[in-house]
Amino acid sequence: MRITIEQGLPGAEAAAARDDATVIIDVIRASTTYATALAGGAECIVPCASRAHLEEVRQRYPEALRSGERECKRIEGYDLGSSPTEMAAADLRGRTLLSSTTNGSRMVVAASGAPLVLMGGFCNGSAVARFLHNHDYDVSLVCSGRLGEPVIEDWLGATWLAHLLDGSGDFELSQDEIRERCRSSPSHDALLAVGLERNFDLCLAFDSLDVVPLLDGDGFVAAKD
Repeated sequence: MRITIEQGLPGAEAAAARDDATVIIDVIRASTTYATALAGGAECIVPCASRAHLEEVRQRYPEALRSGERECKRIEGYDLGSSPTEMAAADLRGRTLLSSTTNGSRMVVAASGAPLVLMGGFCNGSAVARFLHNHDYDVSLVCSGRLGEPVIEDWLGATWLAHLLDGSGDFELSQDEIRERCRSSPSHDALLAVGLERNFDLCLAFDSLDVVPLLDGDGFVAAKD
């Protein structure tokens, strides 16, 4: 298994062009939000590249919930934001969500031509690694970033997942050290500014979820081993 770490939209497109199994890593928060929603019983999450794209997709899913954020805040008029705490508290059983986020959903759309597209983070790293070990693909780990710029939590998420995939010794940082590094991220600062510190705790809760969001058609479902 070849493991490549990529960055941003160009990285997602490059991964798809190589026919790699592609893991979109948006630790704070889309990876955690999607995994939490599926763990809570959501049937499908359809990522949309923009609000306009979401409204187009909504024609095919008129009963779906609209979920999305800009600068960590729920988009006005939407049913849900993109908060793992919000997803954990909502009754999503059997529901389809249409999702427009600042970064993560756009990465998914860019990578959609890959043979496998997953969402991964610290919350489900071991589950993602197990799933990939059961499939014979080279792997690209795509760091989503924030507003077009790299962020430490996605880089650490990618290197952590690469470590789980290659199984080589101990990781260079402890889980507590990873959390402290991630507190220096502008993504953490943005959550603090709007009172969403609990989101950070869930995003950095290692292996708290045993679910792998897998792109199936135009939406994510919970993968079956």
